[in-house]
Amino acid sequence: MSNLSTIGVIGAGNVGAAIVNALVLRNIGKEIILYNRDKKKAIAEAMDIDDTIPLLSEMQVSATNSYKDLENCLIIAITVGARQKENETRLELLERNSLIIKEIVKELDKVAPEAILLIVSNPVDILTRVAQNFSIRENKKIFGSGTVLDTSRLRYQLGKELHVNRKNVHVHVVGEHGDSEFAVWSNAIIGSIKLDEFPLEKGVNLESIKENSMQIVKRRAYEIIEKKGYTNFGVAVAVVKLIQCVIRDERKIFSVSVGANEEYGLKKGVVLSLPCIIGSQGVIHRLILSYDDKEKKQLENAARSLDDAYNKIN
Repeated sequence: MSNLSTIGVIGAGNVGAAIVNALVLRNIGKEIILYNRDKKKAIAEAMDIDDTIPLLSEMQVSATNSYKDLENCLIIAITVGARQKENETRLELLERNSLIIKEIVKELDKVAPEAILLIVSNPVDILTRVAQNFSIRENKKIFGSGTVLDTSRLRYQLGKELHVNRKNVHVHVVGEHGDSEFAVWSNAIIGSIKLDEFPLEKGVNLESIKENSMQIVKRRAYEIIEKKGYTNFGVAVAVVKLIQCVIRDERKIFSVSVGANEEYGLKKGVVLSLPCIIGSQGVIHRLILSYDDKEKKQLENAARSLDDAYNKIN
């Protein structure tokens, strides 16, 4: 695949606009189409971002409120979601967002049945499953942004703690994209050395480093939301990395929201964040990680929780 591709982004809110902006800054794609029900909002965001193009590489950003305009997209990122109302339960909010995703997928199945759908809306694991079960396209062409950002946060933090470049830190955050997510420490490596065998400075405790790093990862979004009301820039770049991987067929490994492999022994159809090879056809291969007993239980608990939530809305 070439970089000269058309990319769709559904939703001109904080996350959707940040994704379009990051695509332009990184020069990913030939044309970006921003869809929003309120076309004036989409036009305003597209115009504002379009003003950066004379200072950067040539590409096109356009706005629409018609799904038909997305028919030539290779990949479409879906960022829309209802805001929680006063006194509304999380389950009620999930039900509303599930209906929104179903409506979007129905329209995209008509106009762009071959496009890859990247679900960004939260709760991303459950809504990815909703999209997969409602769409006519193959499951490999629908995946969620999962724990890509969480994994990158952990690798960066662990690299800081160990005084190693983050690119040499290999560990995955998996499970639910949420409070129950966990790091697969049992097969973490630094370069080609197992984390448990990596030489530490005198007096440094590895377990403390692990716990501290994971706590920082889990608290990060809460701290940002507490201070500014939402997160958008970090997740936008994570999504753009996935989009780039698809349109350039890079076949890199990311922890994304997918149906679990049979080998994990989880209930069929459960979607959660697991490492996959991503390329021009979407999910090229779902990789199988080895887990210790504690991690296996954490994965099973995450799968059970996500399955229960899904079944309550379907």
